[in-house]
Amino acid sequence: MTASPSSAAGPDRGGLGVVIPTLNEAGALPALLRDLQRIEPPPRIVVADGGSGDGTRRIARESGAEVVRAPRGRAAQMNVGAVALSTPWLLFVHADSRIPSGTRNALREWLESPTDDEAAHFAFRLDARGPWWTFIETGQRLREALTGMAYGDQGLLVSRRRWEAVGGFPPLPIMEDVEMVLRLRRTGGIHRIGAPVVTSGRRYRRSGVLRGWLRNTALIGLYRLGVPAHRLAPLYPPHHPTPTEGHTSSTGAADPGSHPSRPDLPSPVVLVFAKAPRPGQVKTRLAADLGDDAAAALYRHMGRSVVEGLRGGPYRTRICFAPADARDEMVQWLGCRELEFHPQSPGDLGRRMEVAAATAFREAPRVCLVGTDTPDVGREVVEEAFRELNHADLVLGPARDGGYYLLAMNRLEPTLFRDVPWSTSQVMETTLERARSAGLRVRTLTMRVDVDRITDVPPSLLDAAS
Repeated sequence: MTASPSSAAGPDRGGLGVVIPTLNEAGALPALLRDLQRIEPPPRIVVADGGSGDGTRRIARESGAEVVRAPRGRAAQMNVGAVALSTPWLLFVHADSRIPSGTRNALREWLESPTDDEAAHFAFRLDARGPWWTFIETGQRLREALTGMAYGDQGLLVSRRRWEAVGGFPPLPIMEDVEMVLRLRRTGGIHRIGAPVVTSGRRYRRSGVLRGWLRNTALIGLYRLGVPAHRLAPLYPPHHPTPTEGHTSSTGAADPGSHPSRPDLPSPVVLVFAKAPRPGQVKTRLAADLGDDAAAALYRHMGRSVVEGLRGGPYRTRICFAPADARDEMVQWLGCRELEFHPQSPGDLGRRMEVAAATAFREAPRVCLVGTDTPDVGREVVEEAFRELNHADLVLGPARDGGYYLLAMNRLEPTLFRDVPWSTSQVMETTLERARSAGLRVRTLTMRVDVDRITDVPPSLLDAAS
């Protein structure tokens, strides 16, 4: 088995795109969309949906917004939404927010003459009045003054250049907004626009105003002290509006094609290792027989086949790509629907796989790695591997050449990736020995062919790639 954002030349003085992450937001979304449609000039609006079942996507489309499906999770959804846009400016705003008239004017004025840091947030205001609500708003103003910290429900306005420079939103289960603001502050700063984005107090109402405030303050403090986000996530229960909470569509019908899942369990992650399909840099053994261009065309076809076969599964699909400057090339090749894109780390194949798996395990309980050399690996194969993990610690898909086309794990075992004789017939045997030494329970799938040489290529594949 074998992926950073590219930089724009610099932002225009216009061209705003708005990204709204959603999950069952049919009740809150229409008011925000009406506010955004009153901005002059009108922005492009993308609703990045994480699998709503209440009509959210239909409402968004009927209001003229673009809709993209994304892996569930606010960070992933916002990144997918941003990739779907081509605008030089990005505004990330929560679905339960409102953009008052004065704020729309302030936004327009700022875009006409942006500050040098090319990033801004708005003032914080809740949609309710009373002593406790005033206390929370005052506390946030003090935190801003003392620490410079702003949060996602205040809206984040940033140039595409800076969004790409910091790598987009970090793939954290919570605190993605805190970490994003910290990165912006460290790499050039962030400006405060005095006009407010008004956010819903529904989370506070749900848990109790004082209790909710204490919880949020404690979690943010612990994160700033270095406690990992995945350890804090269980203490911050997800708020997934449902029809019983008044977030129904006008018809009450579910979105077609939605995939309900357990909201309390993180989705597993599938890591697809791929190279940019550049002639002379991929399938070099095949190129000896077919030529560089034909080998690259075959690789393009195989990679697209694998990714198309994986789309729509009950997992997150992450393309781990190389070289690191190939993000735009990979998106153009594979599309961005239901995909995440991360550059591979430096080092040999084992090091790159280990780092990618370790990163994924910070977000998910199960991880599966596949390559792009076995075009018949798709959703059914990966789902079988995840089912086998109910009875094993490690699942391997053996390849006929002595390697493997799939590796799935319940936990990270670094020795599986270190000092392995990659690109030899000893890979599978070495991996099994390491697994036995680590005391792992192992299951294997059906043996398949990795396409590395001309003798591995079925005629149908050559015809399809030609």
